[in-house]
Amino acid sequence: MSCTRGHIDNLYFVRWIKPEVEDAHNILSDVRELRAEAGEALHYFAIIGPDVDPPGDDVRASMKESIDDLLEHCATVHLVIEGRGFRRAMARSIGTGIFLLSKNRGRTFAHDSVQQALGRVGLGETQSVAVLTEAAERGLLNEGSLSG
Repeated sequence: MSCTRGHIDNLYFVRWIKPEVEDAHNILSDVRELRAEAGEALHYFAIIGPDVDPPGDDVRASMKESIDDLLEHCATVHLVIEGRGFRRAMARSIGTGIFLLSKNRGRTFAHDSVQQALGRVGLGETQSVAVLTEAAERGLLNEGSLSG
């Protein structure tokens, strides 16, 4: 399994395990379908745990190609890179680089925690706790995500 995907209301979560090119296509398909069903833009959260390796060149290229299309269906895109140290700093740098190529800057954000990302979309503490609890129960978060 390369990622776990799911949504809670208009919040779409992807918990990366091992990024693969096919995932970007499947995610875009999900987002298009959910946007059509909901009739409102989604908020996308890509969650990368501390043990996940940075994506390879082919995956990065696929993500760069799809970011603008993704933003046609999402109000915001949030890259959550959990963990500390050089590897995490490198992963944040790659993610930020992908975002800088997008013509929709100001709608793409990098975060250290899921809680921080949920706050950015305007969820209060009570709403965030409810979303985090459901997301954890559904396997959409990493083990350490709730303590971040």
